[in-house]
Amino acid sequence: MLSTRLLTAPRMATLSAVRAFSISARTLNKQQQTTPDVLEMTESYTPAEIISGAPAHLSTSRVVRIYQAAKPATQSGTWGTRVWRVDWDIVDRANRWENDLMGYASSGDYMQGTEMKFTSKEAAVRFATNQGWDYYIQEPHTRKIRPKSYATNFEHSVGKLKHIRTK
Repeated sequence: MLSTRLLTAPRMATLSAVRAFSISARTLNKQQQTTPDVLEMTESYTPAEIISGAPAHLSTSRVVRIYQAAKPATQSGTWGTRVWRVDWDIVDRANRWENDLMGYASSGDYMQGTEMKFTSKEAAVRFATNQGWDYYIQEPHTRKIRPKSYATNFEHSVGKLKHIRTK
């Protein structure tokens, strides 16, 4: 988290934008040159594992995948493909087992079923680096839409006929 502080040198008198008659222009310019304003950037960083309360080996040494989801093959809409998602790789230490009571698949990894959504790739990368996670980016495949028209079915072409009509 970046915080900014405006450091100013102490001034003898507060000067307004309108020049007072008792101060000459030369004195006014000299005072403005000797008291510059300096903008200092300070960075304060708090590790994420201190705040979250999660074990350190599961909170900082994780590898996340940043990707855009593909369009579902069963539907033609592309609504869910606009956001960038972050999900976690499977941890070897978090074994999976079948729950005896309900038969559900259980896991020791508490982040396995979690998925986060971001509006841009840069926002997802910034979040992963702030959390201390290693990441890799899986670039989306772009769809290539070829222009088609119904009239091309009836154009003349050399060779076999495209449509054979018996009547």
